[in-house]
Amino acid sequence: MTIAIQALIEKRPHLKDPLELYAKWERFHRETAEQLPKTRSDVPAEESRAYPREIADSIFRLFVSVFGLADDEIEPLRRAVTNGDIDFMRLPLGELPDLSLPFREDEAATLLFLLSRPYFLALRETSAADGAHWTNGRCPLCSAQPALATITEGPKRRLHCSICGTSGPYRFIGCPNCETTDSTKFNTIVSEDEPGFRIITCEKCRTYIKVMENPVVKEMGLDLGDMASLPLDIVAQEKGYTRAAPNPIGLKKMV
Repeated sequence: MTIAIQALIEKRPHLKDPLELYAKWERFHRETAEQLPKTRSDVPAEESRAYPREIADSIFRLFVSVFGLADDEIEPLRRAVTNGDIDFMRLPLGELPDLSLPFREDEAATLLFLLSRPYFLALRETSAADGAHWTNGRCPLCSAQPALATITEGPKRRLHCSICGTSGPYRFIGCPNCETTDSTKFNTIVSEDEPGFRIITCEKCRTYIKVMENPVVKEMGLDLGDMASLPLDIVAQEKGYTRAAPNPIGLKKMV
């Protein structure tokens, strides 16, 4: 567990469990990154949409070990990953493979998010999509919908992908999830307990975007900032709004 996560747990003990889960994912990401090819040219074209087959089994065994999973329950997933049967690029679109896993659909989605995210973060490092405009409110690299935004000088708004980490500009006024520009549809949720964060809701599609102020981003980074402000997600969802993309531990629904 990193010093930053330990310090955040000390400041926000009510987030201990989700932060400890995120610490496990950080370890998985760190050790997976050491195995992944350094450039996309090192990966055969037919294997470019998942983990390369020669290391897929090793990565999956690491995943099972880090998260303490039961081998028998996820054997169908192991076979699919090691055989290259899962197209990771379909996951940000909400398209889950039919693997007959003994989990609810949202649980399976979380499992696949945690497993595949190191792939997407590595993909971002070798792409030129970072900084590109979010056409139709979708990530220009993996096509995911956004859940996070920051405001820069101008003022201008940048959207951030919670799956691959790609960020880029989007129009300042408008919902990226349904693309309405009717300002009467937007409301703001703030909390004195969560300084540096706010939620912008859309009445047309009933989704929300979490806005992180730059001092918070510099202090915590996007992942830890998103985790630290989890109570704001709960407030928004209790009011009936939905989060369009997972948080750093793969959750869309918190209530």
